[in-house]
Amino acid sequence: MSLALLAGACGSPVDERASQAYSEVDEQVGTALPTEPLESRPVVGLAVQSLSRTFFQGLETGARSGAESLGADLIVTDAADDAEQQLADVVGLIEQGVHGIILSPVDSGAAVEIAELAAAEGVPLIAVANQVGTVEDYGSQFVYPGTVALVTNDDVDMGRKAAGFAASVIGDSVARIAIIEGKLGTANAVMRSEGFRAELDDLGISFDVVASIPGDWNDSGGAEACRQFAALGDIDLIFSMSDAMTAGCVQTMDDLGMTVDVVSIGGNEAGVELLSSGAVLGTVCQKPGTMGSLAVEIMVDALTTADFNRGLRFYETPVVTASNQHEVCSPQW
Repeated sequence: MSLALLAGACGSPVDERASQAYSEVDEQVGTALPTEPLESRPVVGLAVQSLSRTFFQGLETGARSGAESLGADLIVTDAADDAEQQLADVVGLIEQGVHGIILSPVDSGAAVEIAELAAAEGVPLIAVANQVGTVEDYGSQFVYPGTVALVTNDDVDMGRKAAGFAASVIGDSVARIAIIEGKLGTANAVMRSEGFRAELDDLGISFDVVASIPGDWNDSGGAEACRQFAALGDIDLIFSMSDAMTAGCVQTMDDLGMTVDVVSIGGNEAGVELLSSGAVLGTVCQKPGTMGSLAVEIMVDALTTADFNRGLRFYETPVVTASNQHEVCSPQW
């Protein structure tokens, strides 16, 4: 892996911490990962954040499809959004003798212990949908040392795409914007916010973020966030980091008799319905099934070639509106 993957200016505190992480983990794991190609049927563990969320149901579906097509076995665990449970899940997968682990971290910081455990046990690990190591400590889109790859959305780019579309709605006047964040502790929520704000700045849009509230990636969290937004007076735009949260928000605003322009990220079935009804102006299409299948493909190839240096891998995430939804975004969750 290369330090060129790190974000941030060379010599910054984040860059120094990331360099320290590389040296410490490299010393710890050495050549613990397999050095010979796997000749038996691959057995891969998939440790997801929570199967109660449709996003991870879609990721699991894609991963199972990928495993079946490649002749691999897949063992899936559900942490139910509990970082301690996810650590126990991974310990269990290692004890079952899986050849590799695909991990979607509940908490990026807590996932460092999981990644180092897997590396020390010689079990290759791919992070999917969320990075190992916090953005604050290591920078965004960071491939943690000792791991095979980070397979994910380009969260910064998705935030930028949402902002670019929002700019066409906001116009030239100063805009009051409210943001529904994802779950605290997830790196992708931080990156989406960074990308959104940076793109508006780059476009010269005058804006004021009047509130930014976690919605925990679900409809009830989105509903609660928008109940709080409603008390703030006039809001020109809501940026939601997930269509699931957006659905709860839109329902709340409708119950309160309020209308606010909404730009989202997601592209799930609920989001496409919101586009069709006009409740949401645009969303950025995530494809968790594609991501799950890609992660399995990379893991199986890494195991069967003993090449465990795969780096950062993205897939395409287009902006979706009511006019183009059938062409660019078939919901995978």
